[in-house]
Amino acid sequence: MSGLALVRRLLALARPWRGWMLLAVLVACATVLASVALMGIAGWFIAAMGIAGVTTGMMNYFLPAAGIRFFAIVRTGGRYGERLLSHEATFRLLAGLRLWLFRRLILLSPGQLQSRRGGDLAGSLQADVDTLQHAYLRLASPIAVALVCSVAIVLVVAALHPPTALALAVLLIVAGGIVPTLARRAATVPGAEAVAARAALRVRTVDLLQGLTDLRVAGAVERHLTTLDAIGERLVDSQSRASNAGVVAEAAVGLSAGLALWSAAVLASASVATGGLLPEVAPALVPALALAALAAFEAVAPLPGAMERWGAVRAAARRLFDLADRTPSIVAGPDPSPVPRDSSVVFSSVRLRYAPDSPPALDGLDLEIPNGRHLAILGPSGAGKSSLGRLLVRFWDYEGEIRLGGHDLRSYRPDDLRRIVGIATQDAQLFNGSVRDNLLMAAPDADTTALEQFLEVVQLAEFVRGLPDGIDTWIGEAGARLSAGQARRLVLARALLRDPRILILDEPTENLDAGTARQLIASLRAATQGRTVILITHDPRAAAAFTDEIVHMENGRLAG
Repeated sequence: MSGLALVRRLLALARPWRGWMLLAVLVACATVLASVALMGIAGWFIAAMGIAGVTTGMMNYFLPAAGIRFFAIVRTGGRYGERLLSHEATFRLLAGLRLWLFRRLILLSPGQLQSRRGGDLAGSLQADVDTLQHAYLRLASPIAVALVCSVAIVLVVAALHPPTALALAVLLIVAGGIVPTLARRAATVPGAEAVAARAALRVRTVDLLQGLTDLRVAGAVERHLTTLDAIGERLVDSQSRASNAGVVAEAAVGLSAGLALWSAAVLASASVATGGLLPEVAPALVPALALAALAAFEAVAPLPGAMERWGAVRAAARRLFDLADRTPSIVAGPDPSPVPRDSSVVFSSVRLRYAPDSPPALDGLDLEIPNGRHLAILGPSGAGKSSLGRLLVRFWDYEGEIRLGGHDLRSYRPDDLRRIVGIATQDAQLFNGSVRDNLLMAAPDADTTALEQFLEVVQLAEFVRGLPDGIDTWIGEAGARLSAGQARRLVLARALLRDPRILILDEPTENLDAGTARQLIASLRAATQGRTVILITHDPRAAAAFTDEIVHMENGRLAG
């Protein structure tokens, strides 16, 4: 996607907040113009007062003094108002962009996101969107202000002294057009490298925090930290190169402003000497034009710094749009979901590959699960057990036919299907909140009694009551304050709370001691009577204690 196309799309996304942004631009323009007027009137006033004192002439100093106070107040209030409005618009925009991206991600099945690691996805939702604030706060708004104010200032100066206006226009074009363009070109590559390095640093940091125990066991912590240091050095180097381009550009703008000051002073003085200015105002107009020309560069001063960020903005936008523009493989049809006749499930010649060049995870699977049956699926790792469960909630597409409640699985809308089928997977996410918060995600209206009831079912109630704040105890990021077995059972309680007609339990006894596993299986069997349940496990004892029927899977199909 070209840079122009990116800008158009970013502006299109900002359309709901264009009123806030336009108001911020107008206030910023008023602030810059007030600053130029303040400097011009102040220069004229000081010079005129000096001339009046030397010549013992009379002058009305009340009007220019009032003008100075007025423009000073407008400038001060405008700066505050512009910051307030522009940041309000930006914060609203960032919130809207995050919601827009999250809604796009919801439509993508896990298969379309599996190439993006958790830290990378979090980065797109947070850091990449945050980077886009520069597109509006420090790119679009400053460019609009620079264009409007530069034209207005040059026109006013042209009415007073055309030669100064011509010199000012040329230098404004250099400082506001040529210099930022060169700065943008110089900062594009390091800016993009900085975004990539920041994303890699985030992913590595998340890997370190989440896998610290495994890294310690493998003796790989120092190696991982060395990699983090190398990525950090790349990030600092990229940011330094981009900043150097900005520093040079800002120096060039300062030089242009100085040249404008001296050009205005020389040209206006020459006109005074030759009688090119009105005699009654000519001497005092020289410092007025010079200071106004200097103040005019306030309009273009932010542009080099803005263009310095263009590379990072462009790279972040491309990463974000690359993710958001993926076509969902699982799309809800126009028709409403059918009403299932019962909770039976039938697999007929079902095939699944996670990638075109990968071996089949399911290879012609035929399996019938009657309504209300408890079925256990045993088999080695990679046999396709978990894949079977994930297909029932349409995480991936497949070949063959699956019928749920007498209807083709594809005829159900994904949201409706996930209300019918509940799944407690091995990699289900716990969030940085309390035990209550994590349970209420499944049933927002559930009361404390219902939550405690399901904690009893998964053999977790006594543990939760012993926590410092009970059910309101904070469990940390990804359940870091829980053991693996406790986290697994909390996920299971959350799945049960949704009260699905069909329940899929993926290795519920993993990381549990034998006694707790037996109690959990007995409790689950009693709590799910009359419900269709698929137990995925490698434990034959758990399978025998829980289910009515046991099947074995190998190489993506039933064995025997």
